[in-house]
Amino acid sequence: MNGDIVIYSAVVFLVAFLGGMITLIKSWSDEWLHLFLSFGAGIFLGVVFLHLMPEAIAHGHSVMVPTMVLVGYLLLFFLEKFLFSHGPGDTVHSHKVISITAMAGLSVHSLIEGLGLAVGSTDVRLGAVILLSILAHKATAAFSLTSLFVLGEFPKKKSILLLLLFSLMTPLGALVMTPFFAYGSKIVVEVLTGLTAGTFLWVATGDMLPEVFHTQDKRWVKLALLLAGIAVMFLLSLVGGGHAH
Repeated sequence: MNGDIVIYSAVVFLVAFLGGMITLIKSWSDEWLHLFLSFGAGIFLGVVFLHLMPEAIAHGHSVMVPTMVLVGYLLLFFLEKFLFSHGPGDTVHSHKVISITAMAGLSVHSLIEGLGLAVGSTDVRLGAVILLSILAHKATAAFSLTSLFVLGEFPKKKSILLLLLFSLMTPLGALVMTPFFAYGSKIVVEVLTGLTAGTFLWVATGDMLPEVFHTQDKRWVKLALLLAGIAVMFLLSLVGGGHAH
């Protein structure tokens, strides 16, 4: 096995885990958590439109991509608003559902990132760009995810376990799933990428943004943080040029 894959995977795991632990090592007020979520929502939107969508479209099946995005979006809409809904006013339960759906979407994306990480390990310069791109948003994604865990009042041990599982997703994609794509299964990457984009889009627009802006407090600060998150992903798209599979 390529030693670079192991090293890259270990670095990504540590960055994700430590980034997520920031929200768990101390108690944060709801105000601070909502500010964190503002930035996180920007990260999610930036990932969808500047990374996932271009990556999926690059595989050539133009009809498949928007279809999978729509399927992913509607799937989470159905799960949250129909299957798991307990009626109005159940704020904690809503946060729990948002946390699990965000965890699912981020995990799928992380598995796909692992494939890009493995490809990058074959070329030093390409690998460095891909690794930097992943690291730059991996910590903030984990940070946003654990912020949702806190808002959902998950027990700390459960939050740490879920964070640990999430942190392992990219290494898992790099170390385990790569052989499946050695035979040219690009359609699988396209479907997973489209579904992930759809789930991210729902989590950002259907969950995180309504949660962040449901009060008038610090609205302009939240907007600035939202735009900052998008700007981070825009800069990464310029530097990294996307993830090649």
